[in-house]
Amino acid sequence: MSVLFTPVRLGTLTLKNRLVMAPMGTCLDNGGFITDDTVAYYRRRAEGGVGAITVEGCLVSSDTVGPEPRISGPEYLPGLCRVVEALRPHDVTVGVQLMHPGRQVVEGPSVAPSPVPLNSASPVPHELTVPEIERIVADYARAARYAQQTGYDYLEVHGAHGYLPSNFLSPQHNHRTDAYGGSLENRARFSVEVARAIVAACDLPLVWRLNGTDAEPGGFDLESAVAVARMLEEAGVASISVSSGTWLTLQQTLAPMSVPRGHMRPLVRAVKEAVSVPVMAVGRLDDPELAEDIVASGEADMVLLGRGLIAEPDWPLLVRDGRRDELRPCIACNACVDLVGRGERARCAVNPEVGRELTWEVEPAARPRRVMVVGSGPSGLEAARLARLRGHEVSLWERDAELGGKLEVAGLAPSKREVLRFREHQARRLGALGVEIHTSAPVSAETVAAERPDVVVVATGADPLVPPIPGIELAHDAQRLLRGEIEVGPGTRLVVVGGSATGCETAELMREKGAEVTIVEMRGSIGRGIEAITRRQLVRQLKKDGVDVLTRATVVGIEPGVVHWQGADGTAHALDADLVALAIGWRPTGSEVTAGLELGEGIEVRVLGDADSPADFVRAVNAGADAGLTV
Repeated sequence: MSVLFTPVRLGTLTLKNRLVMAPMGTCLDNGGFITDDTVAYYRRRAEGGVGAITVEGCLVSSDTVGPEPRISGPEYLPGLCRVVEALRPHDVTVGVQLMHPGRQVVEGPSVAPSPVPLNSASPVPHELTVPEIERIVADYARAARYAQQTGYDYLEVHGAHGYLPSNFLSPQHNHRTDAYGGSLENRARFSVEVARAIVAACDLPLVWRLNGTDAEPGGFDLESAVAVARMLEEAGVASISVSSGTWLTLQQTLAPMSVPRGHMRPLVRAVKEAVSVPVMAVGRLDDPELAEDIVASGEADMVLLGRGLIAEPDWPLLVRDGRRDELRPCIACNACVDLVGRGERARCAVNPEVGRELTWEVEPAARPRRVMVVGSGPSGLEAARLARLRGHEVSLWERDAELGGKLEVAGLAPSKREVLRFREHQARRLGALGVEIHTSAPVSAETVAAERPDVVVVATGADPLVPPIPGIELAHDAQRLLRGEIEVGPGTRLVVVGGSATGCETAELMREKGAEVTIVEMRGSIGRGIEAITRRQLVRQLKKDGVDVLTRATVVGIEPGVVHWQGADGTAHALDADLVALAIGWRPTGSEVTAGLELGEGIEVRVLGDADSPADFVRAVNAGADAGLTV
């Protein structure tokens, strides 16, 4: 048996396995109240065999404004209780995270140990007085009593990621000169007081989520984290959950796919060596072999799965039962994070069930039909999978040699190789389900006539936009460069017209090949349309790698060896260029395809995803799911 599926102690509790669902915001609540959607979301993860679930951060103070659920008053307890009751039949240990965001709020009162704003665009937070600090400590204790009253098995305090306890710990942001600032012991006083108050207020084991490092210059570091972990253990904390990063360094906290799995291992190892209580590890640990190694090596006692369980709720059962090839991979695209960060309901780019667990049902088709899916991008793959699961006879047609549509091209960029894992997973599942797959197979009216389908699902994606610029015929579609169809080598002077996702990815790969790359973008910044954390990381890396970026710049003409562009002030400029790559946007192809197929009467037609209207990955997959569930 895998070490992941051995029991482990957490204070007075025994968890059935070493896998814990990490607390992650969902925006499924309603004004702080748990909803039916929230309950269904957590029930679905419990069904997947995880040992423990930590319900997302709940606000402990009544004057805090945020999209999170609340545990600040008795009116919120019935909903919190419903979560516990729904999970009890699934043999899972249930905890809840207690949270005070401090200065990291979108609206409402912003408070902090010192009047240091989060960034230049944020308000200066109110500096907490000692009586106000004492009141917040009491809020945590009251929330702990509420949690015990509603049946939770354990508690976790969010003491990381720049939230209030973490903000107190930071020497960069805590400038107090009283008992709550200055020395590490003083900066840790708030955390220790909260821990002691909770331990005194209830009988539940307390987990403390602690940064191993803030990953900020002059911020909280690993040496300090080790010392604070010991203080918290002495204060009665039953387990330390080690994370890293703050709002300013989210690429550590919610690492995009360009960050290697297990990037926090050194942090958890150091804390584990310093304390005697169990320690939890986190940080893209959804690879089973990696998770097993961390526990087997003694670096941690438990492994947290966050985004991995959003993408694949059945991760524990599939790994336990030796069905690892069926795992739907989390590609760390951070679509879920991006949506919640904007106050929208959680969704997932690879799992369309997320956020609609309450109504999700794959019902057998009343009348099996012949379904022909044209195009194998995200929409087409998902439409084919669900239509086949419902009992339809499904064929999938792709004009290129590989499945995936734009997935295949996007996965060629160095920072986006994880995308190919989803494509490969979908291909395996379609093969196992018996979907008839045709590659290098453009579809014509004759093809449709020969197949005699009842339904044609058009998921052909979008073609590149080609603007009416003089000399545009000298430019190449950026996708051709990504595919390696055009030779690019060291010293090649490449101008990429357009700084969207495709433009940035083209620049990244061509720079890796040694080209001298310049991105020309009409807007004020590049990377629009890319999830915020991924975008920040990618743009930083492009600049580090020496990619030149011209913004508020419009290409007005292309000649052999030269790209002419105009600045926002109307001034004319020229760039030397051996190659020009075009990446300025997309136009849907659905209407052209359906017109060309000359479909006869009685054939139902669905046009999906980019073929209908260019959209993001999440909407594309969900559009495919909707089609597959309803054909």
